[in-house]
Amino acid sequence: MPRDTDEKKTRKALRKLRKAAERAEAEGIELSEWEQEFVEGIDERLNKYGSAFNDPNLGASDEALSRAQTEILRQLDKKSRGKGGSSFKQRKPLKAKKSGKTFTPNVRDLNDDVESPPAEPVAPKKPELSVIKAVDPGQKPESAPVKATGAKDGTKRTPPKVSPFRVIEGGKSESES
Repeated sequence: MPRDTDEKKTRKALRKLRKAAERAEAEGIELSEWEQEFVEGIDERLNKYGSAFNDPNLGASDEALSRAQTEILRQLDKKSRGKGGSSFKQRKPLKAKKSGKTFTPNVRDLNDDVESPPAEPVAPKKPELSVIKAVDPGQKPESAPVKATGAKDGTKRTPPKVSPFRVIEGGKSESES
């Protein structure tokens, strides 16, 4: 069941469509293949059904053309008058901005977490050794000069003689066990 459309609006849409196509031919403006198919398809549907669209969501029920078809017809009319080119051309892709700064993402660098290998260990300095001459058992050893041990008055101190083993009296006796 066809939709009830206003015949006046259908005739107006047909007239605009035909005028745009005729004006483009007269001016020598070549319509693209897509635009030519659009004009022929809309013309056929308007003559046959009185409306060029069926879905009520695309436009008002009493209109002959949908909103999108009306916009395309407006673009074709503009093109036929020579006021502007068709908006149906392929668009060029967006180009990246050229600036001094480069994009750095706001993320953590995993290489920062890796610990660097430890530096080569510094070899300890070799201690300075002095030459010790062997002493004959029959001779008395010469006494070596004793270094100062840090006395405040600047005099040399001799270290106290310490017995190698000392017995402490007391403790447990053998008779007690």
